[in-house]
Amino acid sequence: MFLRSMRARLTRSFGATFAEVGYQDLWQRAGVVFAIAASDLRELEEDLDAAEAYLAGQEWELIEAYREVHEVDA
Repeated sequence: MFLRSMRARLTRSFGATFAEVGYQDLWQRAGVVFAIAASDLRELEEDLDAAEAYLAGQEWELIEAYREVHEVDA
């Protein structure tokens, strides 16, 4: 239930793609990854900040978060 609401919020609010990547055999823990694409670095940073604030402000415990930004040259 938590993962479903997390996925829905991240995809709806930020247009993120989302995947569960770890601990699928445990119900108390999850490893997830999500990606957000943007044409402007400032907009991307704002979206990532807002997504992380959302994740940290829920009833689950956010243990750690990593952020990578990749620029794609056309």
